[in-house]
Amino acid sequence: MKSKRFLGITAIASIVLIGGFLLAPHELFTQSQQTQHNISIRKIGKKWKIDKVIAKKGDDVSWSASSTDLYFQFMDSTLFGEYNYTLKRPMNLTLKVKGASGTYRYSIFNIADSTFVTGNSPPTIIIP
Repeated sequence: MKSKRFLGITAIASIVLIGGFLLAPHELFTQSQQTQHNISIRKIGKKWKIDKVIAKKGDDVSWSASSTDLYFQFMDSTLFGEYNYTLKRPMNLTLKVKGASGTYRYSIFNIADSTFVTGNSPPTIIIP
């Protein structure tokens, strides 16, 4: 009697355990591969420059500029959640990528020099 009860409980526990593994979200079993992209905005001659960013959804993108305040405007708010951000020197602006795959263009205005930062003209973020 006890052995039948033990076998029954063991069978039920096994079914629940196996079902939990099969039905659990894939993210629970995969290691997160988030990356932080550190982007420097630099002055070359009389122009402010920035490089293209290639990031995945969930990655962090961090911009830094040591000598000026910057105003960011994104044409698609789904990329980071808002259209506009301001970076006050000497801080960093770090945003998590939320957008779907695609190419996103944005602008950065240098407040001190009253000029736009150039790069890919306009700056670009690519989400593969």
